[in-house]
Amino acid sequence: MSTPEASTSTPRPPKPAKQAKPPSQSSSTGTGDAPKAKSAKELKKEKRAAAVASRGPVDDPSDPRSSTGPESATTNKNRPSGNSTTPASASHPTLSLPNSSQSRRPPILTSTSEYTVNTPQNLFFSHLPTHRPPQTPAALVSAKLPPLIVRLGVLMSSGTLRGANARTMATMAAFAEVVREYTCPDQAVLWKDLPVYLSPMIAFLEDCRPKGVGGGNAIRWLKGEINRLGELGDRTDAEQKEYLVEAIGVYIRDRIEYADKVIADNAKEKIKPGNTVVTYARSSVVERVILEAWRDMRSKDPSASFSVIVVDSRPLNEGKHLLSALKSAGVPCTYTLLPLLSAVLPGTNLVLLGASALHSDGALYSRAGTAVVAMLAKECRVPVMACVETYKFGERVVLDAVASNELGDAEALLDIPVKGLGLGKGGKDGVLPLSLTYDLTPPALITVVCTEIGFIPPSSVPTVLGKASGVA
Repeated sequence: MSTPEASTSTPRPPKPAKQAKPPSQSSSTGTGDAPKAKSAKELKKEKRAAAVASRGPVDDPSDPRSSTGPESATTNKNRPSGNSTTPASASHPTLSLPNSSQSRRPPILTSTSEYTVNTPQNLFFSHLPTHRPPQTPAALVSAKLPPLIVRLGVLMSSGTLRGANARTMATMAAFAEVVREYTCPDQAVLWKDLPVYLSPMIAFLEDCRPKGVGGGNAIRWLKGEINRLGELGDRTDAEQKEYLVEAIGVYIRDRIEYADKVIADNAKEKIKPGNTVVTYARSSVVERVILEAWRDMRSKDPSASFSVIVVDSRPLNEGKHLLSALKSAGVPCTYTLLPLLSAVLPGTNLVLLGASALHSDGALYSRAGTAVVAMLAKECRVPVMACVETYKFGERVVLDAVASNELGDAEALLDIPVKGLGLGKGGKDGVLPLSLTYDLTPPALITVVCTEIGFIPPSSVPTVLGKASGVA
């Protein structure tokens, strides 16, 4: 008789579980008015789920089990493949990996060039800015952009205005004219309103052509001078504008023009009679160094001379302009292309290189092909001297030329001036053109850097930057 009692006593423990139903029923009844009973955590979770659902049907296209929505895609991402027997194709019969990857990755390239095809090869460089014509009609209609800024953007975008020094000087001169014609609104402070007035112009010029390290340092200096107007005491708007215009003129004179003169005076001492100097592409500083060295040498001894080898490469062929300038001055020159440099470099004495920037780790950021020239000079034991102004020194540490660069004109790269060799528009047999504007030369390949403060090793860039910030 004890066993039936035990059997009848065993079902009794579930009864307290049945008594737990009233709380669940009360909670279910409480959820009847869901808008009032939902907590902030639940609302935040729903908003997050709605945001994930708006991005696309699938969060991880590589996981075929992510078929129950955005939340299941994120939770199933780290699950073991134990439920591999569930038919994943039945839940998403129309899902394809290429379409899902394109929906998750929007096109980054905004260039109007027909060569930028959305393929895995071009996506490797899709983060780089491209040359594209500016929206000139819309910019002229806009009241925020003066015609002077629009004209400057067109010149830089078309390549008519080329070179870091030329672009920086033109930009600063244009801003000086804008400041001179600027009128501060009523109930506004000039040093607070002027940066807002200049911001659309800076953005427009950046869209036309990236300003680079030198241009960025100049614009940063200009903004600092505008903020300094608040510390100069009570001055009229005309006096403040006159102060800014004079400061811009002093910056152009001291940091660019006078710096180039000092660099030319220092670098020309390294060119001796009978030497053979190698230079690549065209640099305004290097051109000035060679011309002043030639004039000084001929003035001291009319029979003394040296020769120059101008190395050039497609598609810009900037060395032709340097060649014409040197030939007009009477300098003996030899013109060759970059693939033939290894044949003429062993008999040279010095390599002169220009630069668009010199980074904090001593890496030289210059025209594409400069790294090849420096590497071959290192192999042939020819000293390499880089002529760089200190306003081009950057605080960044760049490890390669892929993270930050510019995409050149692909049409100019494909336009080969030999019949039958041009690929034509769109390439041939699936060939996609890639034209990078700059490259990065490691500091180990540079012998010395010639600046307006003297000859320094590439490793001294952080010291110069620290002293410049302390003086400013």
